[in-house]
Order: sequence, then structure tokens, then C-alpha cells
Amino acid sequence: MDRDYLSLLHTCDQIENVIAGLKMEHSTAEEKKKQVGNMVMMLENEVLDTKWTEAGKDLTRINEVIATGRTYWKS
Repeated sequence: MDRDYLSLLHTCDQIENVIAGLKMEHSTAEEKKKQVGNMVMMLENEVLDTKWTEAGKDLTRINEVIATGRTYWKS
């Protein structure tokens, strides 16, 4: 469970790094948005699972990154 939760947090880092221009520097804006969109959809799917809240995991950061990523993706 902890490893899976850490994986979600790493996905958040990846989304933030793409948006900040630290990853995918040589990709087009469209490619970056597509990648962020894919990661956002994966996170959205994961937070629907009750296992995270049942295990007492804090989803605040993940939900914030979903909102930020969705805004970037749809811009």
C-alpha cells in the first residue's frame, strides 16, 4: 500500500515537472498536454478507490495536482 501511494505522489511530481518545463523540454505543447492528461486520468481513477481513505492516506496533494493538471491539460 505504501509503495502504491508513493507511486501516486511520484506521478504528481511528474505532472508538476512537465508543467514547470523540467520534463519533456523537447516536446510540443500538445504532446505535453496529452501526457499530463493521461497522468491526470490515472490519478482520478485511483482516488476513486476507497482503499486510500480506508488506509488513512492523505489525498490533499493528489487532488490539488489533479486540479492543476486538468487546468493545464484543457488549456
